[in-house]
Amino acid sequence: MRTVIIGAGLAGCSVAWRLAGEGEVVLLEQALQPGAEASSQNAGMIRRLGEDPYERALAIRTAAFLADPGEDWAGLTPSVVTGALLGLAHDPDHLSDAVAHLRASGITVERLEDAAEVAPAMAGSRLIRSWYVPDERLADAWQILSGLLRGIRRRGGVIRCGVSVQRIITQGGAVVGVETSAGRIGADRVVLAAGAWSGQLAAALGLARPLIPLRRTLLHIPAHPLSRPDHPWCWVDDVGIYIRPESDGWLTSGCDEAVDPPLPGPGSQGLVESVPRALAMDKIARHFPALGAVRLSTGWSGLRTFAPDRRPVLGADGEVAGLWWAAGLGGFGVTCGIAAGEAVAAWMQGQTIDWLDPEGVSPSRRYLSRWPIRPTGALSRPRLISGTDQRLFAPGVGSTV
Repeated sequence: MRTVIIGAGLAGCSVAWRLAGEGEVVLLEQALQPGAEASSQNAGMIRRLGEDPYERALAIRTAAFLADPGEDWAGLTPSVVTGALLGLAHDPDHLSDAVAHLRASGITVERLEDAAEVAPAMAGSRLIRSWYVPDERLADAWQILSGLLRGIRRRGGVIRCGVSVQRIITQGGAVVGVETSAGRIGADRVVLAAGAWSGQLAAALGLARPLIPLRRTLLHIPAHPLSRPDHPWCWVDDVGIYIRPESDGWLTSGCDEAVDPPLPGPGSQGLVESVPRALAMDKIARHFPALGAVRLSTGWSGLRTFAPDRRPVLGADGEVAGLWWAAGLGGFGVTCGIAAGEAVAAWMQGQTIDWLDPEGVSPSRRYLSRWPIRPTGALSRPRLISGTDQRLFAPGVGSTV
């Protein structure tokens, strides 16, 4: 049996790593190397204290794996423990169900009266609730990918880069292969793990699987005295601003969102625009006063792809036999990608798992007709867009939608 996986980011590589050695596995990537799109554009925070219970289940599983990843990561350091501080500026109960979920799973979550006790960068921040997860991690996406690729190759999997998939070929309602820039490749099963391009490939089959690519900006604060490698990463969640330590500064994002379907071909990383830069500067001044008058230097923007309910799209498609999904991981690809691949591969092998309900993440579930996005990153200021707006699936619309 041949399985073709479209997309060699963290999710696609995780599926391939689990399936390699059991039948023929072909991993296709349109970029010149694996992990060149969203997987390379993240801040690397493994976050278990998230909004959605399915996201949390995947995050818990990924974090446990990274604590002891196995022989394919010999000589690598895919993650380190730094701890994490999750703060709330307006809604004290926003993460209460998440705290209960993690504690029920045996994960330590501490409520702090003063966030600066563990995170000096939070000194002076006006938070009404602070949660501390002492064993939270920072990940190196490339080192995670390196271990996955090592295992895929060791077990006979095929990785082909610089090959773009133009369409998925079906016959009699079932997958029979893919048409690529290098010709047709036959397949018994196809896994859509193409990130921002997944929705377009599905739409060409006539499938209504709305996936919204949202552009988000990441910026660098250089040479800051409060930054140190063991400083917890910090996120003021209800307003949407985070900082994570670098060797000589911080990475930060104001969690801005703008709808931006990608053009055909590789290359989703973009430049930093003035509005997201100003948004991040304003949030840092208000919520991280201890950092002082910071300077934002280099940065980039990348695509984070969400389903309307902001829940991953995983498992067998209900309309096309042989079509599987590992997509819609939003801003949590590093946090959830390893576990997403584990779940999809298990279901493909006819196994059941007790830590994730397939119905809740099914590609064929009912989706919202109007979708909330967060242009400023704040929970209290969403913008609703209509599921009938076909411009959402037209590449190159930029932030005009």
